[in-house]
Amino acid sequence: MDPVSAIGLASSLVQLVTFTGDLLSKTRAIYHSADGSLQEHGELEAITRALESQNRRIAVQSSSLRLGSLETTKDLLTLCDGVRDLTRELTKKIDALKAHDSGSKWDSLRLALKSVWEEKDITDLVRRLERYRQQIDSILLASLQERLNIFTATSKDRNAKIEQNFSRIIESLRPGSEWHRQLIDTARQGLKEQKLLSTTQLKDFSASLSAGAEHDREKFLKLRMLESLKFSDMKDRYERISEAHKSTFDWIFHEADDAEDGGGHWDNFSNWLMSNKPLYWITGKPGSGKSTLMKYLSDDRRLRSQLRVWKGDNPLSMGKFFFWNSGTALQMSGVGLLQSLLYQAVSDWPDEVPNLFPDRWQYQHYFGYDSRPWSWSEVSSGFKNLVADQRKYFFFLIDGLDEFDGDCAELADLLLRTTSSTPNVKLCLASRPWLVFEDAFRQRPSLRVEDLTLKDIRIFASDKLSENRMFEELRAHDPDNAQKLIEEVTARSSGVFLWVRLVVKSLLEGLRDGDTMDDLSARLYLIPKDLEDLFQKILGDLDATYFEQASQIFQTVGASLVSWQEINSRSKGEETLELNKDGSSPLTLLTLSFIGEDVDRALSAKYGSPMDWDQQCYQAERMRRRLSSRCKGLVEAPTYADSGPNTTVQYLHRTVKDFFQEDRMKRFLLAGTKDTFNPHVALCSALVRHTKAINPKEDDERSMKMFSRLIGQFMVHCHWLEARRNPSYVSFLEEMDKTTEAIFDDEDAHLYTDLPHWTQRVDPSVSTSSRVHSVLDYAVARSLTHYVRAQQAAGGVPASNVNRQYLDDYATENRDQEMTDLLGSQPSRQGKVNESNKNVMQSGQKVTGFRQSQPSQVGIVNESNRNVVQLGQKRTGLRHKIKSLCSQYFHKSKG
Repeated sequence: MDPVSAIGLASSLVQLVTFTGDLLSKTRAIYHSADGSLQEHGELEAITRALESQNRRIAVQSSSLRLGSLETTKDLLTLCDGVRDLTRELTKKIDALKAHDSGSKWDSLRLALKSVWEEKDITDLVRRLERYRQQIDSILLASLQERLNIFTATSKDRNAKIEQNFSRIIESLRPGSEWHRQLIDTARQGLKEQKLLSTTQLKDFSASLSAGAEHDREKFLKLRMLESLKFSDMKDRYERISEAHKSTFDWIFHEADDAEDGGGHWDNFSNWLMSNKPLYWITGKPGSGKSTLMKYLSDDRRLRSQLRVWKGDNPLSMGKFFFWNSGTALQMSGVGLLQSLLYQAVSDWPDEVPNLFPDRWQYQHYFGYDSRPWSWSEVSSGFKNLVADQRKYFFFLIDGLDEFDGDCAELADLLLRTTSSTPNVKLCLASRPWLVFEDAFRQRPSLRVEDLTLKDIRIFASDKLSENRMFEELRAHDPDNAQKLIEEVTARSSGVFLWVRLVVKSLLEGLRDGDTMDDLSARLYLIPKDLEDLFQKILGDLDATYFEQASQIFQTVGASLVSWQEINSRSKGEETLELNKDGSSPLTLLTLSFIGEDVDRALSAKYGSPMDWDQQCYQAERMRRRLSSRCKGLVEAPTYADSGPNTTVQYLHRTVKDFFQEDRMKRFLLAGTKDTFNPHVALCSALVRHTKAINPKEDDERSMKMFSRLIGQFMVHCHWLEARRNPSYVSFLEEMDKTTEAIFDDEDAHLYTDLPHWTQRVDPSVSTSSRVHSVLDYAVARSLTHYVRAQQAAGGVPASNVNRQYLDDYATENRDQEMTDLLGSQPSRQGKVNESNKNVMQSGQKVTGFRQSQPSQVGIVNESNRNVVQLGQKRTGLRHKIKSLCSQYFHKSKG
């Protein structure tokens, strides 16, 4: 066993013994107190899981040392086994406290403790812990001495060989030479210093090793916390935006009068970059090219160059974010915005992580990785801390403010407050010209894109048409009308690039079909100038034989983007549903390819013969072709060449999504499908089928991420159907459960990151619960009534065991009267639950020593009362480590 491993194991053992000892001492104090108040189930479970987690850590460390040959190694491993046995006893006692709560809530933790524990038991555990603590000290010292002896013996052998070599040199030298004597004296002195240095190094070995290990650990934790800010789709919207056509948008870096055509007023952008003015607003019509311009700016080197005048000698960090309301939850939220900006900025200074997120840092530093999703409270506080350091300068590009899924007025206010409170931040913002943004930014430097892009549109139309051989032949015979056609396209565009893109596509189709110049001109004038009218015309030109399939695709793509706000607006209970961000991920091309398959095939297909990559590519390519012919470019898979089957399907533009969300278009699409088609049911079927088609157990990060995404999307549509009283999802949920259980057998349980059930991967509200071990547990916890009713009819609801008690607890705690009635639970207990939730456990206050304060949103959800709790004050030393753990799970109020 190497010394580092031994010291690491001993360190973990000391932490476990210390935590257990302090916990026992507090338990003894509660035992003798007169007013020890009740600890909630969730808090007891938290302590249990903390002990189990540290036990597992010791088990992993010790398992790699079992082959060690040193006696102290064997002693240390024996000691590990003893400490783990003791903590398991403590865990059983805590479990007994929970089990005793069978009829009503305890009035006093002191009484609960006395019911399962005698004082002599506590005293015995304390004494055993003290003996273990002493043995750890002795064994660690003996281990170091053992290694010191080995190192010393090795050093003696090495030194002896060095002396022999020097002796040979001395014998070979001619006596009497002064420089020879100096050489010999120098060599001997060097040998003495080498021996002295070896001794000094050995004395400092433990301290330097410990300091180095702590430094590396802190560096690792900082980088890990930094990476937790990153989310998989953070750059997705940016990468999907079309590159600016060559020679377009270059005017943005020149004088204001250099933008040909249009003649609209705009504030010089380069001057703004070099000035102290904090905010610039880019606005324009839908489809005018705002996002393309923002991407162009973010990629141009002149941006950083011109910012040097403003920042001076201060370090500069730059970041960008592109809101997208057809993407994932984080791509359209304020949390996603700040997570992205923080990740980009802090990547330049990772050592700032503890200062930006002190609460989360302290928790992670003492108790390991914190996997909870970032909250608005955390990221907003971290962002304020970031920009408050006026020694650093920040430039952020934020596109698509109108695609934010919250209150746009609040977003605008946040951005204004950010720039007004500190001079070291510049923001370049882009949005549609909504009144809320006009009111907020009207006094700021700005430009309107469609007023400045007529020259760019002319270049785009000319280049695209000139690439076509047939157009060049027509131009050779009739150059005047060819140029006139380009000018007409430019004039009719009204500065809307999206309109030009669709019109040029139509003209190229005409050239393919042999249109003359007159035909092309007539085609142009038949195309509506309004975007929505143009979309309607595209649908009207669709082949009638494809209309039903096109309708299914359009409905399915729209359903795949359903928001949790929409689900909540129709949900039965008061509780807000929140699932993993993967739940709102856009649809992949391969998933879409399974839409329309017979439902029975999805249910009957067996897992175990997944599609290989070539099969997936074949099916996805066929679906891509169907998209092109059925949807005429309004829905597309633009990154297919790079992502293949996993490329996501998206609307051509935000305006297309808005178009299909109009009531008249919804009625139009419904008329194209049979009454039996429900896109959410179809998605449940397709997602089950897709899950069976992959193998997330192979050593492939891509497959594992896809699995997580699929089950997240699947649960979204189960909840959507439940909220609308549609039981169609039940059979698919049963099949998804069977499939997932088949994918991950016991040997692969570590892939769950120690979560008891797969549903906890996608639903943070139950991710910390030790009570969710099945889909039935989850269904009760999340009010999936139709599933529970189906299980009850099939005899799948336990009549009288501990699982049934958990189900009853969930039903009453979640205030779901329908579920309570269905299970036959006793809702009268809820009054006692609510009453107990008003008080803080007195012993918990004694442990934490917290002052009354406002709860922080970085806290986790307590299973019994769903209130957010606070990590707490800064703490130093071992006593404060215990405070940190307790503050995660104890609800606080005044003593």
